[in-house]
Amino acid sequence: MKNLKECLSSEGGYKNTKQFKENIQDEDTLNYVIETLEDILQSSKSQPMSLVLSMRLTKELMDLHYDCVVHSISNNIVYMIEDIIMADLKKNERGKFYFSDQPNQSLILLGNTLVRLALECIFVWNLWHPNNLAITQVYQRLIDKGVQFPKLHYFSAQKVKEYYMTVKESSKNGTLYRQQSLMLHEQYFEQLKKTIEKNQYSNVKLHEINEELKQIKHVNENQKQFIENFNRAYKDYLVNNKIEEFNNQIQSICLEYDELQSQKKQNSAIQFCTYSTDKQSNQLSRSMSSQNSQRKNENDDKQQSIEQLLHENELIQAQIQSFEIPKTNCNLKKSEI
Repeated sequence: MKNLKECLSSEGGYKNTKQFKENIQDEDTLNYVIETLEDILQSSKSQPMSLVLSMRLTKELMDLHYDCVVHSISNNIVYMIEDIIMADLKKNERGKFYFSDQPNQSLILLGNTLVRLALECIFVWNLWHPNNLAITQVYQRLIDKGVQFPKLHYFSAQKVKEYYMTVKESSKNGTLYRQQSLMLHEQYFEQLKKTIEKNQYSNVKLHEINEELKQIKHVNENQKQFIENFNRAYKDYLVNNKIEEFNNQIQSICLEYDELQSQKKQNSAIQFCTYSTDKQSNQLSRSMSSQNSQRKNENDDKQQSIEQLLHENELIQAQIQSFEIPKTNCNLKKSEI
């Protein structure tokens, strides 16, 4: 594959991103693409064209509706897009002065494209992924800041509506909705934990992480303990302002959580094995009992049949001696274990 950064440096090179989009479900390709996009979107040295094309590629990847892509982009990129929008919010005209206080026509166009595309993405993704906490919270924060979302230009309104109706229809199934909600909360917790482990936060970001952790409702006991411990450590940090001590605490909290999760998985595996063995034993016992009972019934039927024939006609006893009762074919269903 070609170097993705080179592909995103010019409109002519952008056509070569097709190979990355076609193979995005491959884990190595996905990781490479996401890392490249994050590097471009967060670097102050990135060229305007690279930023716009990175935003375009992000949009087109999300249009594919792959869970792995949504999960990866929700991890960090969605926050970088929020930063782009917030940085421009301080300016007078949308996108015009994003790249320069005295922009030429080219920079005005690129700035407007970048900011408008960022706004449209957050607006549409919020419709498409109502259970994705990262996206919905970014959207809500922008609304709270007074951000105005433009009419759709880079998205097909018809396609946006079609997928939105598909999501809405799916959510009517209560069981499916709960399963998706639990899975998304689990994914979001893991995303925040990864961010915490990498120490990817400023004071403002730290406050957001703490608040977002507290808003995750569907958690297991280990996750609940992790959130409580993090909140406690964060409050201590606000008092003493010792970042190194805070980081050490966080690393300990993460290690403790990993150990508890590992132990939980081991216990689940043991319980499953015990359950499977018991289940297999019970199935075997029932199967043997059923077979014995069936054989007994067959023998009883056979004996009754012979006795009846003997009783009805004693004259054909000689024939009865060589008489064979047809055996009943019985197809026992093997239980799946």
